[in-house]
Amino acid sequence: MWIKNLIVYLGDDAFSFSVGELDQILADNRCQPCGSQTLSTEGFVPPLKGQDPMVYAVEGFIYCTYQQTTRLLPGPVIKELLDEKVEHIQDEEGRKVGRKEKAELKEQITFELMPRAFTRSRRTNLLIDTQRKRVLVDASSATRAEEVVACLRKAIGTLPVAYPAPNSAPYTSYSNWLRDTRLLPEGFTLGDRCELKGTKDEGATVKFTAVDLGQEEILAHLETGMVVTRVNLAWQDSLELDVNDKLEIKRIKALDVLQENIDTLDADDAVAELEARISLQGSVLREALDGLFGYFEVNPA
Repeated sequence: MWIKNLIVYLGDDAFSFSVGELDQILADNRCQPCGSQTLSTEGFVPPLKGQDPMVYAVEGFIYCTYQQTTRLLPGPVIKELLDEKVEHIQDEEGRKVGRKEKAELKEQITFELMPRAFTRSRRTNLLIDTQRKRVLVDASSATRAEEVVACLRKAIGTLPVAYPAPNSAPYTSYSNWLRDTRLLPEGFTLGDRCELKGTKDEGATVKFTAVDLGQEEILAHLETGMVVTRVNLAWQDSLELDVNDKLEIKRIKALDVLQENIDTLDADDAVAELEARISLQGSVLREALDGLFGYFEVNPA
């Protein structure tokens, strides 16, 4: 277990379910195999293959895994078969195939191919912080994260969480941090990556990697009216991460202090290792989010 990306949802009230209740709820909403005519299924699976528990609870964190299984029907394959059928009809019957008939032929082809299509399963891990009333989704896109949260909400029946709503535009603060590092939230230091965007209609974008973020070239871009929409930060020598102007966190990496603790874990006991990782990364993420969200006075949208 290692969370690489993070989209966070915040709640106003304490979560109403216990660990045991959630384990049973997710077991009742397990991701099922795709039937012969099913395009996709979704639900939850045990985080550890070969183990029964649907959730693992450690120090106020609940860890679980969402899965979506999809039948793969490549568009070019369907198009090629459709073109062949249309051509055959036109040659044999001497007539054009209309739009409605093409749609019906496409549906027929899809139906015939479905039982033979391969399936692909994609897993997304969630870390529910019951102490802070946060749902942390290990997803790189908001669309994917919303699918996961929607499935969890449907399974539970209610899940009053929403996207973070900062009290001010994060890009303004990011730009100020590059101008003066003393303005950074306590515990954070600047890394070596950032992305700037223009505020004019053309929306120019400039990315900097492996550089001193306080160098004159970057500051000159800020003076032209560009703003920082993504910045690389370090949290107390434990985590490195990128945060964007929606407070979505990307490219989470363990730094020396945390990595030393991870390296000492017992890899021979899968359950013990998973629970230790939940505790280690979860506690550091909790503290980092406390600092970042506290700085922006974040509330649920």
